[in-house]
Amino acid sequence: MRKILIAEDNIEISDMMRNYLFKAGDMTVYQAFDGEQALSIAAQVEPDLVLLDIMMPIVDGYEVCRRLRDGNNIPIIVVSAKVAEEDKERMFALGADDYMTKPFSFKEMVMRVHAQLRRYYDFNSQQRGNDRRYGRLTISSSRFEAKVDGEDISLTAKEFKILDYLTLNANQIIPKQKLIDEVWGIDEYIDENTVAVTIARLRDKLAKVDVHNVATVWGLGYKWQD
Repeated sequence: MRKILIAEDNIEISDMMRNYLFKAGDMTVYQAFDGEQALSIAAQVEPDLVLLDIMMPIVDGYEVCRRLRDGNNIPIIVVSAKVAEEDKERMFALGADDYMTKPFSFKEMVMRVHAQLRRYYDFNSQQRGNDRRYGRLTISSSRFEAKVDGEDISLTAKEFKILDYLTLNANQIIPKQKLIDEVWGIDEYIDENTVAVTIARLRDKLAKVDVHNVATVWGLGYKWQD
C-alpha cells in the first residue's frame, strides 16, 4: 500500500482527491489542510508521494516543498490555481516533480500519481550492477544514492535520475529532449527550460562538494565529462 499525502486547504477538493485515490486502490491517503499540518504528517507517516497545493495557510506550499526536499526524494505533484510560468518555475526549482493547474481532471490526477509512483519506485528498484565510481563520486542506481568521499549528496528524484543517466552515458552528448524522455517520460509535458533549471540545481549541489563534471554542449545538450 502506497501512502499518499494530500496537502490542500480546500476541504471539498481534498475530499474529492481522496475519494478518487481510494477508488484507484492500493493507496492509504492522509489529508492536511495547512502547510504546518502537512509537514507534521509527512514526518510521522513518511508518505510515498505528496499532492501539494501552494496557497495554504500557516506555511505555504513553496516552503513545504523546500522542507520536504531537505534530504527526501519522494515525488511531489503540485496542484495549484497559480498558472503563471514563474510560479511553475519556482516550484520546479524547489524540487517539484509535476505541476497540475486547477481546475483539473481527478482521473488525470490519479494517472499522474500512478506514473510518478511507477517511475520513481521502479527506477529505485532497478539493479544495474555494482556501485559505479567517477573519481570521488560514487553512484548506486539500485539504492538511489550519490556520494562524494562517502558522504551522501541530497538530490531530488529528478536530479538523481539526470546524474545517473549522464554518468551511465559518460562522455556522450545527451540532447535535452532525450533527458526529458528518460527522466520525466513522454506522458509529462516538460519544456527545455525545466531541464535547464534542474541541471543548474544539480550543478550547484555538485559544486558544493567540488564536483564539476556536468558540461553543457551549447546547442546540442549535456554530458558527463570524465
